[in-house]
Amino acid sequence: MGQSESASLDQSTVSQGGFGDVRLSSGLGLLSVQRAPRPKTPEEFRDLAKHLAYNVITGYVEHDRGRLDKSTESFFQVYINLFTDVSPMLAWTAAEIYIQVLVKQDEIENHPGHTTNQIVEDSRWEEVKALLLDFSKTLGVPESYADSTMNYYRFHGVRDSRYVNYCLESDRIFNSHVIGNEYWAKILGSMLLILTECHDKHDPAGLETGLEFAIRYYEIILKAVALSQKALVINQVSASL
Repeated sequence: MGQSESASLDQSTVSQGGFGDVRLSSGLGLLSVQRAPRPKTPEEFRDLAKHLAYNVITGYVEHDRGRLDKSTESFFQVYINLFTDVSPMLAWTAAEIYIQVLVKQDEIENHPGHTTNQIVEDSRWEEVKALLLDFSKTLGVPESYADSTMNYYRFHGVRDSRYVNYCLESDRIFNSHVIGNEYWAKILGSMLLILTECHDKHDPAGLETGLEFAIRYYEIILKAVALSQKALVINQVSASL
């Protein structure tokens, strides 16, 4: 995202909701750990979705600004709430690894004088894949996520349409793990494609539209997680009878 887009994002853009405040010692010192209680009402689902959407977009904006500590903190806020079975320290580690992925991706795509083909064939994409594998292991996501996501980034960076299928597969793997099933896979993957296109606009309109779609994206995920957990409990009770 560009500087003009970054400048338009501030705390007033979206309400993040009020969550419990715990302190975690990290690279930033004492970090606020905002792991929200499981949402139950429509308002709670919406508030948490806003929190996640705001932070994922802020994570990319702060990365583009070069403020990597702030970017890490924003991605941490996403992982700590999506992966409720993962410890805060592991969520923080995942955020740090993801920042390394973005930095390495930038190094490849912005290599002086490289042609499109040279960017696609750059051997450093294997380093990106290795980082994504560490990221996957840290959060417990299937390892196949690393290959799909690496290729999503690799082809998207040069506007090669092959990125579309890799994007859909990357999102399917990630959110099927978060939710516990693939019921929403095609819809969520399609929304990630929209979010990718909004990011590519590099202007305030793209940012604002992306935020709206991101809120809905996370709202679907959060509600799907709640339904999946409810179904699991029902099945466990039925099996014990």
